[in-house]
Amino acid sequence: MKKRNIIKQDYQLVNAKYKLNTSELKFILTALTQIDRDDKEFTQYEIKVSDLEERLQVKQNETRLKQFAKKLLSKPLEVPTKKGWIVFNWFSDIEYITGEAKFIVTISEKLKPYLLELKARFVKYNLKYILPLSSNYSIRLYQLFKEYEKLTKRTFTVEELQELLQVPKSLKVYSNFKEKVLKVAEKELIENCDIFFEYEEIKQGRKVTEILFRIKPNEEIKESVQGTLFDVPTNKYSKYYGRSVSTAAGTKTVLEIVREKDGFVIRYLDGTFSKLALISELLFLFGDISKDELITLDDVTKILKKKIGKITKKESEIIKKYQSNEL
Repeated sequence: MKKRNIIKQDYQLVNAKYKLNTSELKFILTALTQIDRDDKEFTQYEIKVSDLEERLQVKQNETRLKQFAKKLLSKPLEVPTKKGWIVFNWFSDIEYITGEAKFIVTISEKLKPYLLELKARFVKYNLKYILPLSSNYSIRLYQLFKEYEKLTKRTFTVEELQELLQVPKSLKVYSNFKEKVLKVAEKELIENCDIFFEYEEIKQGRKVTEILFRIKPNEEIKESVQGTLFDVPTNKYSKYYGRSVSTAAGTKTVLEIVREKDGFVIRYLDGTFSKLALISELLFLFGDISKDELITLDDVTKILKKKIGKITKKESEIIKKYQSNEL
């Protein structure tokens, strides 16, 4: 799979109605990144399971992958047209190659006007800002706001936005919609994306009927490593970037490792992070030292609690290294 990150979509596709979960959205967008800007026809696009696992942060097996493919092919999208609307699937077929653990996908021919040879009114964005988002609604809102990024404002009626996002009945209640969709997206975009939004509720009487969104550039994120997937700045720990590690919350992919005063911060592709106190713990996590060589903060604490006379020469060396920040 070519590791491109840029996606271009016609504005009508951005404003299409469809109901997809986060994994399905990221799968589709991963395929769309492989389209060359000079392409006049779709080709077959390859998605390796290992790349999919890295991007979705979920281990897959073939049974689950087959269910995933079948479910995705049962979820069409509805695109507005000049005369009305059109309904079709994202892919005409999804093939899985067992021996090579990869998908071969064919994008629906009906999508050609919305993805190929785009000249006017298209939306362009980077997949690296999408990958850390955990809510499918956050992804959709990000796309909708990118369309209006230069205009800096976009207004929806509450019903219009709920219909566009295809929210379930439980989220038709505005208080639930605000809590589960707007507040989550507001937090996710400001933490992960190159734009963020603020919103103003417009009421008729006591009822919120419209929402005015103000779209703003997120300069800090534009310059930060959080917004980067394949081109993170290098340092002495860069060799660990992209590696999968086991954590209490499951297998995660390392995005960046930063040395701080009290230890190390490991930032993962899904936006979460871990803190480690000692370098030996870091090296052990990546299999660079054995369990016998591992020195933890608990080990240091136990040594420090001993009386001076009972500390061995080896323990004394450990404390010196710890105090000089070498562990």
